[in-house]
Parts: sequence; C-alpha cells; structure tokens
Amino acid sequence: MILFNQIISAVIQLFVFSAFPFIWYIITHKKIRGFFEWIGIKKAPKPPLKFMLSILICFFIALIFPYMWLYQSGNLNYQGFTIDSFRQSGWSFQTICVILVWAIIQTSLSEEILFRGFICKRLCNKFGEKTGNMLQAVVFGTIHILALPNKNILAIFVITILTGGIGYALGWLSMKKAYGSILYGWAIHAMANIISPIILFTF
Repeated sequence: MILFNQIISAVIQLFVFSAFPFIWYIITHKKIRGFFEWIGIKKAPKPPLKFMLSILICFFIALIFPYMWLYQSGNLNYQGFTIDSFRQSGWSFQTICVILVWAIIQTSLSEEILFRGFICKRLCNKFGEKTGNMLQAVVFGTIHILALPNKNILAIFVITILTGGIGYALGWLSMKKAYGSILYGWAIHAMANIISPIILFTF
C-alpha cells in the first residue's frame, strides 16, 4: 500500500510541476509538438560525464555533514513514504522501490522540469545566463525552507545555501555543458536523492 501511495504521489507531483511549463509552451508557441525538447528532455551531442561526476562528488563532500547536522539536531525532519516504508519493513524490496520512485520521479524529474527546464531558461532568456541561473537557484533553495520544522536562522541559511548551490550547478550544467538538456542534471539529482536516504537510514 505504501508503494502504491508513493507512485500516486509521484505521478501527481510530476503532473503538477509539468502543467505550468506545458501551458506556457502552448500559449507562447501555439502548438504541442516540440515541448519535450523545449523543456530539455533531449540528449546532448556529447554527454558531460566528467562534469556530472564532479558535481555529484562535490555535492556529497559539501552536503553530507551539514545535512547530517540538520537531521541530528532536529532542524530537518525526514518525512514521507520512504521513512514510513523503512520503519514498517526495514531494507525490504518495498522500501527500495519507494526510494527509487521518490528519488527518480517525484523529486528529481519533477524538480528538474520545473526549475532547470522551465524557470531557469525563462529567467536566463530575460536576465542573461548568470543572473537567471542565480535567480532560479535562489528560488530553488528558498523553496526547501518549507522542509524545516522550526525555521531557525542557521538552519534556514544552511538549507538555502546548500540546495541553492546544487540548483545553480545543475542549471550551469544544463546551459553550458549539456546544450539545454536536463537529462544529465536529472541523473545527478536522482542519484543524490537515492543515496541520501540510504545514508540517513543507515547511520
């Protein structure tokens, strides 16, 4: 039942996060065809593998200890179907599937579509790449404040800087190294979101 609920939740979030970009595209382009390429669901001529690996490694080096502090200090609660499944059945097949659906579809894919595929590109078109990418990173980081239960100043600063930083790196990767594709940022985002609960549940 938890896995089923997680799948439904992931599909709903993906639909909601994709709806606004899709409506915007139809209004501005007067057509449906070409939406996926416009949003960045396309292959780059040369996959930026070394940059992807560098971003992923830097992500864990920079974030692992601050995030562990946030959780250990009670400034960040791990909620949702992933923790529910782990508490119910430990490292079961269900828990692994729930983590994968949550990490690959609900969070990383939906967020990459909305933030890097849509918001970042629109802001970059209007304000230039550096300013536009910075703005979307600030928005991305600020949104994550909602995950903080107590909203103390240090926790707000840490979560905004950390998530905003990775948001900026993924925006840069898409624009500068992946020819506007969000697939490679999605892969990094998904991998980070798969590994993070494994580390937290284990330690």
